[in-house]
Amino acid sequence: MKIKLFTALLAVLVLTGCGAKKGNAYDMLKNMDSYTARAEVRYISNKGENVYDTVQTAKKDGRYRIDTLSPEEYKDTSLIYDGKLVWQKAGGNENKIKVTSNSPERALLILYSFLENHEKSMSDATVTTSASPNGNTTVLEADIAGGDKVFASEKLWFDENKGVPTRLAIYNAEGKEKIVVNFSEFKYNESIDNGVFSIQ
Repeated sequence: MKIKLFTALLAVLVLTGCGAKKGNAYDMLKNMDSYTARAEVRYISNKGENVYDTVQTAKKDGRYRIDTLSPEEYKDTSLIYDGKLVWQKAGGNENKIKVTSNSPERALLILYSFLENHEKSMSDATVTTSASPNGNTTVLEADIAGGDKVFASEKLWFDENKGVPTRLAIYNAEGKEKIVVNFSEFKYNESIDNGVFSIQ
């Protein structure tokens, strides 16, 4: 009985600290120079949900690319931030559209944006680690810098056993999920050609 009780307590064990020293999850993400990942993105509104299957490619200097694989009507659409401007490419090299601002809704999908917000929230940042039968999961929290009622805060789930982030959730001021990103096939420090972030 004692063993079962101990196991049950261990499964729900939560270690939380405000301004606590960041652990392995934070260090690994902070030190990555680039990453690529498959990412299912869910946008949630009062009218329902829109789900996109995407591939993210990003570098520490802020450049990123999001390629959409599905749904079919958005297949082969790419969103590219070259460090100065955001470009949208539809259908491969056809129909180039210049976007003049790196809107929060786009940038928030990228992990470097989360890390920047987490650092700015340092004194109030919460790090939670919970034990489960599958290993440890660390949850990092952040307020969104310059956030509004729609995008106010965010949380990142990190699988300590696999050493990768698995889920990013962005919340409105009422604490409701507005965007959820589920990561898979995550790879650190990939050799990424600079041409990936160019529309030429």
